[in-house]
Amino acid sequence: MGGGRSLALILRGLPYHGRAPRADLDLALAAAALDREVEIYLLGPALLQLAAQRAPEAAELPVGYRAWAALPELGEVALFAEQGWVDRCAKAGIELLLPVQGLAPDELAKRWRRCRQVLAA
Repeated sequence: MGGGRSLALILRGLPYHGRAPRADLDLALAAAALDREVEIYLLGPALLQLAAQRAPEAAELPVGYRAWAALPELGEVALFAEQGWVDRCAKAGIELLLPVQGLAPDELAKRWRRCRQVLAA
């Protein structure tokens, strides 16, 4: 990943805060369905959108909705987040729905700059 047909999707939305997380999820699902390599960057607390134990109703999603987990079925997707937030989730026992690679903020920026297209939401 990180070139050619790749798309970087940068998400900053606060988790379970109105409709913003739903829009982030819809955007990620659409990007994954485009038959392109997708790199999703969850900045700061946006990583908590992947928390397995949160109730989806708070983000105006149907009960039992775990569409983040469906992303790999739609296409080639890699997820990245700030290492500090990945560590914070691990320390708090927060299970994430998908594997996320933690990187330093400057490394995240270097990665997404290598993508052919970048979309920040």
